[in-house]
Amino acid sequence: MADECDNAQRTQALYLQTALENRMARPHGASRHVCDECGEIIPEARRRAVPGVRLCIACQEEADARHY
Repeated sequence: MADECDNAQRTQALYLQTALENRMARPHGASRHVCDECGEIIPEARRRAVPGVRLCIACQEEADARHY
């Protein structure tokens, strides 16, 4: 019978798989130069690192917090 550690490992693996699937589902089109939420400029490094980015880091963190 599975113990608590086995259950925790399965749960963690499920969360990781879901996060990866969500990441792959993001749009990969052209990145925005300004944030859709606040209008601040999105740095070039972020645009290169996250294809299809639409939010600045601060607004993305707020959006992620609302979803989790």
